[in-house]
Amino acid sequence: MASTTRNESEAALALVHEGWNHLMSQRPLAAWGAWQRALRAEPGSTAARKALATLESAHELPLAARKAYRFRQPRTPDQRARWDLRMRAGGADELDAAAAVFERLTEEAPDDVEAWFNRALCLAWRGRDGEAVECLDRVVALEASHDAEGAVEAWTLAEVLRQGGGAEVLADDLRYACSLPRDDEQVDVDELLALFPEIRRIPTPQDPTRPDSKLADLEVLEWLDRPFPAADREGVAASELPQVLATVYVGPGMLRLSSPRVDGLEQAEERLRLLIGDPDEEVERAAAPLPLPFLDAAVWTVRLPEGRDRGDADRWTREVVEDYYEDRWIHRPRQGLDGLSPLAAAHDAHAGDDQAGAKLAAVVRLREQLGARPSSMGLYQGYPFDRLRRRLGLDPVDPASVDHADLSCASPWELRALTPGDLDDHQLGEAFLSAKGLHDDALAAPLADELLRRPDALARADAADLGACLVRRAMQEGRPEEALDRIDQVKPLAAANQKRGLDVWRAEIFARTGRPDEAVEAYRAILDGSFDGARLALDAAETLLDAGSPAHARPFLHEAVRLAPAFGLRGVDRRARRLLESMGRD
Repeated sequence: MASTTRNESEAALALVHEGWNHLMSQRPLAAWGAWQRALRAEPGSTAARKALATLESAHELPLAARKAYRFRQPRTPDQRARWDLRMRAGGADELDAAAAVFERLTEEAPDDVEAWFNRALCLAWRGRDGEAVECLDRVVALEASHDAEGAVEAWTLAEVLRQGGGAEVLADDLRYACSLPRDDEQVDVDELLALFPEIRRIPTPQDPTRPDSKLADLEVLEWLDRPFPAADREGVAASELPQVLATVYVGPGMLRLSSPRVDGLEQAEERLRLLIGDPDEEVERAAAPLPLPFLDAAVWTVRLPEGRDRGDADRWTREVVEDYYEDRWIHRPRQGLDGLSPLAAAHDAHAGDDQAGAKLAAVVRLREQLGARPSSMGLYQGYPFDRLRRRLGLDPVDPASVDHADLSCASPWELRALTPGDLDDHQLGEAFLSAKGLHDDALAAPLADELLRRPDALARADAADLGACLVRRAMQEGRPEEALDRIDQVKPLAAANQKRGLDVWRAEIFARTGRPDEAVEAYRAILDGSFDGARLALDAAETLLDAGSPAHARPFLHEAVRLAPAFGLRGVDRRARRLLESMGRD
């Protein structure tokens, strides 16, 4: 008996260790399953009970990752009889045996949604997250049209499983990185800081096990998308605050960019290439699932100015959440939505696709759980995710949490039903900003048109934003003269730092509509001998080349070659020289 007890204890301890390994690999359900098996091996296992209690109280995880799941029961007498027969024949006491039973049940009755769900649980408890997600996909397909809540529950679980080890190819929330070979003479940190004032040094990370040590020869930078607003400015909007494009690690022979936002990483890499050009060696790219406690890391890439009032910080963080989820996140494709963005899935759901609606509701539910964690509540500032549901045309959980007179989170269908002329100035401004966030020029352009007729309503609207949707619509409809007129219309309203951008639009319209002489004249009017002038000369040349006007492009390439070295823009210089060489061969 003593030997048997000792063997049981050793088996239970091995399962406890297995559970911790699962948890480290982002498989919380598999951890729970291992610890439950440990308790069956040794009912009094203190280590297993402590591990289960730790998972249950791990409030940094979303609820769906730490709740205890249970098998669903058969709903009909025929289903129950079939289950009883299979369980007597195959036995369902052990997890692997239960998984085999539910697999056979789904083979015999492919529409048995409860068997599919239970099979998914067995796979997840074993750490086979990818296979479990496939089963849950089947659950949603079977259940979405008649039991929306069951389908949403299943797919919320799938959102957790897709981040687990072994299911990396299914993950949606990632940290992206690219590593470039670094020649110490080619990339100097001080030169980077001088050329790009939006880059700043941050403390070098330390080994937590050796607090007195630092990583030798490593410098860490944050590449912001813009400088901080002036310290004495009042009424700064969250949209004016800098966002981190990428964290930059500079070490011997290596330069690495990392970010939870792939678009930010791409922008930082594009700017870096102005300095270094295209590296001769291959760029290494990688993407890895974010840890479950940091699934919302992309929300928090904004940087707040120091020394401001706490009320400003609270207002900014709430605005950041609204802007991120309602205007940015909705456009990011997700594998959990079959490759669609949340907004595209919302359009499918609105057209009657129940599966798209259930999956979208589940994806939003997990985001809501992230915002409800004790560690996150201060950051989210009470953001009601029913705003996001309204934005996507989903049913609210608590209709009273959202003011339906507030158009800032209106859905496309609400905005489409509006008559711009019937709105007051405040409503008109809100509706335009809302349509702009949807990236829908068909919605935004009529609202922009109405705003331009009301000078008093323009306070919240950015001139460049107004012009952008009107110019794009005119070009899409083949009316370049109207596009040029729109630029002239909004230019007097633009801030000084926007006027050059509007002039670039004018030059690009000329180039792309077969008027290269006018394009050259427009580019020449805004070119100067500055850092931006070197970049603009190359952009002008490339635009003219794309438009089939190489003779008009050549002088701008020579201008880029002349200006770039003075500002250390080796990438601009190399690109311009290569284009000149290719034109010479032609």
